[in-house]
Amino acid sequence: MAAYFTKNTDASIENYQALKIAGDDAASHEVFDKEIRPAFEKLIENIIYVYRFYTLGDPPTLQRECLTDLYNALPKFDASKSANPNKPTSTSFSYFNMVAKNWFIARSRENSRRNKNESDLYYDLDHENVKTDPNFMVSPHEVMVEEKERWIKFYEAMEGWRGKLKKKNEKQVLEAIIFIMKNSEMVSIYNKKAVYLYLRELTGLNTKQIVVNLKRIRSLYDEWHEVYYSTGANEDAGEDREDAG
Repeated sequence: MAAYFTKNTDASIENYQALKIAGDDAASHEVFDKEIRPAFEKLIENIIYVYRFYTLGDPPTLQRECLTDLYNALPKFDASKSANPNKPTSTSFSYFNMVAKNWFIARSRENSRRNKNESDLYYDLDHENVKTDPNFMVSPHEVMVEEKERWIKFYEAMEGWRGKLKKKNEKQVLEAIIFIMKNSEMVSIYNKKAVYLYLRELTGLNTKQIVVNLKRIRSLYDEWHEVYYSTGANEDAGEDREDAG
């Protein structure tokens, strides 16, 4: 969880909403400017550089424009729908994080559409064959965001598997897998034989032992994969399923 988004941020957002409802615009603006804006600006800045959205334009300008979108979304946030009593951290982070990402994805699509239309105009000056289908392409930024989100969720899930594995060898194999994935720059070759070689060196186990102990890890991955893609990558889906069990 981002350190700049805390329970204090949640409290400030609730205070802002209450002041807005009461019609105290001056007080609500002060709360936003001093207590909420810094968290929003840091959130936007991180998204710009983590997902390389700086290719869409000047970062400070993008930050200001996205900040306006987050500001407009403040009245729509419902803490009761996002709160999770098992998580002592911010309940608003996921909501505004998604709002900001969606804003940048929309901007990326707009840029892609504009570039496509400009290209068509270059070759079709009479305008007769310009295609205006809004679904003509998928934004490369959208693909990148979804892919990065998937890996982040997968890493988080793997960290939680430690408590689910009972056997020592299973835990050794899991730790080796986590190490390889988090230090991918150290791996020069990616194929089945090479990966098994890395696992043997990191665990001290032979190939047969690794194969046997991978079965439980594979089952955990299959469970995670099913939940992730059946819930639209809901961050609490896995926890909810466990609680229900």
